Amino acid sequence: MTKPRPGPIRILTGRAAALLLVAAIAVPAPVLALTPALVRHQPPDSGEDRRDDYAIQLLELALSRTEDDFGPFNLLEIDLRMSQNRAIRELRDGRYIDVLWTMTNRAREEKLVPIRIPLARGLLGVRVPVIRAGGAGLLDGVSTLPDLRDMRAGQLQDWPDTMILRHNGVPVTTATNYQSLFAMLARGRFHYLPRGIQELAAETRIYERYGLEPYRDLLLVYRAPSYFFVAPGDHTLALRIRIGLERALADGSFTRLMERHPATAPALTTLRRGQARIIRLRNPNLPAATPLERDELWFAPVFGAHPEHGGEIR
Repeated sequence: MTKPRPGPIRILTGRAAALLLVAAIAVPAPVLALTPALVRHQPPDSGEDRRDDYAIQLLELALSRTEDDFGPFNLLEIDLRMSQNRAIRELRDGRYIDVLWTMTNRAREEKLVPIRIPLARGLLGVRVPVIRAGGAGLLDGVSTLPDLRDMRAGQLQDWPDTMILRHNGVPVTTATNYQSLFAMLARGRFHYLPRGIQELAAETRIYERYGLEPYRDLLLVYRAPSYFFVAPGDHTLALRIRIGLERALADGSFTRLMERHPATAPALTTLRRGQARIIRLRNPNLPAATPLERDELWFAPVFGAHPEHGGEIR
């Protein structure tokens, strides 16, 4: 998928770049004509997987907000599906992709360059248990972490959530393939599959195929933001995405995208009702540089005042 974005480019001095990062202001500099910057990203895990739609639109928004400073761009979806671990390796080594969106942890921030603005105000760390249809009674009595420890969750082995759940004493069965998780749940290999609240709409058809349903009366909540990551040394793209996201936050277009997108809009509606029971988990691998002090980056009705860096929400 290629999306051309014609536009000029300006040369950034070190001082101007710093000002842009702090204030997201326009940079006064000469305009030069360049060919569009190519920004390559992964395809979805399957043809019916729509989980990435929101991130792609947010990336396009950030890049479009910086065309006057960095020039036009093309977004290109490559024809190669990779596990999260492989995608991180390829991005680190400068192969195949130029940007990756994924949940952060300490190891990932050591290998790649994170743009520390949560893509959906932290919603990836708001998890809804997906269960077999008609099995709501399984979770009706669950309201505390000890209750949750009596049941087994499903996860992919390279998802950071696996470690978070296990750290909190929650049993986990792992798989190596995204689609196989749903089949395993349908066969009773584990009791529930925690999914990010903004992922539910994108996975509706998968739930229907395997006879599954979200259990929205219970939320597992932890600080585990999803960021855009770029390769070490790709300072221009990192700067461009950062400036673009800051401008989108400042002009309200970031919020408008969340409010209207078919993945995030229903998630916000559910959370604003405030009717679900919440079990708060600790994320021991939350990097120290996580912007917890910036309340505008987190969905306040769920996350409230910023917590300790251990990741426990108070």
